[in-house]
Amino acid sequence: MSAGARIVASLASEEHAESVAAFYREVWDPSATTETVIASMRASAAANVAAPGEPLPTALVLQGSRVIGYCSSIAQRLWDGKTERPAYWVKGLMVLPEFRNGPIGFLAVKELTRHLPCATILTVAPGAKRLFGALGYTDLGAITNWVKPLRPGVMANRLDLNALGLGNLPNWVGSGVRIARKTGIASVGASVAGVVMDAAAAATRMRSRRFATALETPDQRELDALWASARTGIEASPVRDATYLINRFGASAPEGEFYTFVTARQRGRLAAIAVVRKPKETSDPRLGGIRVATVSDALFHPTETNAGLATLGAIARIARAEKADALVCMSSHPLLTGLLRRQGYLRLRGNVHFFLRDVTGAGAWPPDRASWWLGRGDGESDATF
Repeated sequence: MSAGARIVASLASEEHAESVAAFYREVWDPSATTETVIASMRASAAANVAAPGEPLPTALVLQGSRVIGYCSSIAQRLWDGKTERPAYWVKGLMVLPEFRNGPIGFLAVKELTRHLPCATILTVAPGAKRLFGALGYTDLGAITNWVKPLRPGVMANRLDLNALGLGNLPNWVGSGVRIARKTGIASVGASVAGVVMDAAAAATRMRSRRFATALETPDQRELDALWASARTGIEASPVRDATYLINRFGASAPEGEFYTFVTARQRGRLAAIAVVRKPKETSDPRLGGIRVATVSDALFHPTETNAGLATLGAIARIARAEKADALVCMSSHPLLTGLLRRQGYLRLRGNVHFFLRDVTGAGAWPPDRASWWLGRGDGESDATF
């Protein structure tokens, strides 16, 4: 290819499959072929809940026939407190290394945005935040991260308190932590504190004992009924019906092997569900390399907080059985954050920003992130940060 090949932005189609496959091989998947790309495009069109039968909008920036920039989307539906509306998550912005620090990422997102009347994104990188802001996405703010110590002694020896966003600690605090680690006091003290926190968390779940918890994937009818009930108390959220939950976290989902459903029932009635992702060897850099399990999703009617508490208790037991050192969760909704505090989760500084753009004028979206029922699994974000 000549160095002067023309650069253009375009929406991807099957005609670009060979070029997209070459890009995938260079960036993500060495086994990608033209055939697998076409098959994926057709499968995603068939499963498109925003526009059934239509391919997922994917923007390409091409230099000649070579893909040098890429940005795709995930179909979803959003609940605005009254109606479910079609929308997309923006996902997978990638630019080849030799073309970074230039306009290619902007061109890819700009092209994609032209085809997304309503879209959301969760992002961490400062550059991405500036980019989406420049293209008309509204930053509703950073969503709070939460961590529950399961093996506090291990965490005490590994975590950087300042990096965790617990404030600029005085020098004497840092010195004290270093001395405590060297003498072993930190590990012992943290372990004792963990026992106390677990006892306090168990005490707050006393009323939740009337809910029976289990590791099971509910059937479609039950999940749809739970969503229909829960959404009446939620101002805004991605739609968490059976289609979404099973396709995203079920055993047959692309990463279904990593997820476990937890249910809470009262006299057989499904009152709450949660989804836990098994521990990853690497996670948020602020967590010091400890083994972390993730609360990827949770759903219950806001008035049934005891059902929510029951699932949180079950998730902690699952994570311990998977030898996790900690559980992480992401939420800024006051109801959920209240339950997390009661279960011994510690608040971290939020680093994941939630952006929304809707040019349809149809949705009545709350302007603050605290009104949104969001989780770490939204937009497939639990797999990346």
